[in-house]
Amino acid sequence: MFLPIALQPSLEQFVQQFGLCGGCLIQIEMPMSDCPGQLYWLGYEGTTYWPCCDVAFQRYLEGAIAQPPLASAQPFEIVNLRQPQELITQWHDHLYGCLWRSETKHYYLVCWHSVDLSEHQQYGMSLYAQALAPRFERVSEAYEQQLHKVLQRSRHQLRTPLALMLLYIDLLQTIANDSRSQEWVRNLRSTVEEMNNSVNHLTELVHSIEQLDYVDLRQSIMQCVESMQPWIEQKQITVGYGAQSLWLQVDEWKICQVFQNLLNNAIAFAPMGGRITWEWQNFQTEVLIKISDNGPGLSSEDLRSIGTPYYSRRPGGTGLGLSIARQIILEHRGSLWGNNLPDGGAQFCITLPKSS
Repeated sequence: MFLPIALQPSLEQFVQQFGLCGGCLIQIEMPMSDCPGQLYWLGYEGTTYWPCCDVAFQRYLEGAIAQPPLASAQPFEIVNLRQPQELITQWHDHLYGCLWRSETKHYYLVCWHSVDLSEHQQYGMSLYAQALAPRFERVSEAYEQQLHKVLQRSRHQLRTPLALMLLYIDLLQTIANDSRSQEWVRNLRSTVEEMNNSVNHLTELVHSIEQLDYVDLRQSIMQCVESMQPWIEQKQITVGYGAQSLWLQVDEWKICQVFQNLLNNAIAFAPMGGRITWEWQNFQTEVLIKISDNGPGLSSEDLRSIGTPYYSRRPGGTGLGLSIARQIILEHRGSLWGNNLPDGGAQFCITLPKSS
């Protein structure tokens, strides 16, 4: 999720004034226990804006801001965030964070440099955070209010044509004589109802997990496969999945969005007559869900950029599908990553914790 661009010039000026390599602003909803990792990014490095940085770096920051010393720091205290060795080769060695709080949100200013920050730079970072705090909250709140208005307007404009589509589908059902036509009409109604449900969810402006229910994820996967059956048949793809049920406490609608995004990508990259396989394993504290295809696999750039918005190799793709999927999995305190299979093809893996 991204912060409004109104704060970009201020962040750029700060980074340049103190000779830093880069910096970012992060807003996280509280309490952390309800929604860990619900981040809003705005970043600047050198001469390039980057609203979402390298996935490994972002995941490290998500852990760092939730743990001491940054989580227990005093307001506007500068904290040195030590990076794990594997990140030092990809990012600058020296990372610093500064925290300030409101009643419902925590805000973080994070900066990085090739050497330790001097006392002057640390003092400037603290002053910048203090000066930014009231403006940051005002801009963020104004942005959310404006976004809420846009979403409500969109919801109103979409509901009428969706209702008309359902009406026409009901009329079509009365004249569909053969079983094949009736099946197409039923599938069309199911698709429109799903669109209507999605509009309701997407325009409610809810940041946290809405409702957790015990769901058979195998059944959810089967429903996703059924909804995409025309594309699957068009490419003559075989889809396989296990026979064992997989019950887990999740937000069903959001998890289905994850499955649909992953299946959509697998269909797009699987060859004609290819195969897609769903698998899952139960462990003591978590479950592992895997979707594999026999397509061309993932490039090194793909592996580095998984979950980065607007990165896509698909013609006409927005690159938002995996970003949304990863955010949903993070909200469920899980992980999502991709790799290449030894015999060719790509595999995406999800871990989700079991309920206590």
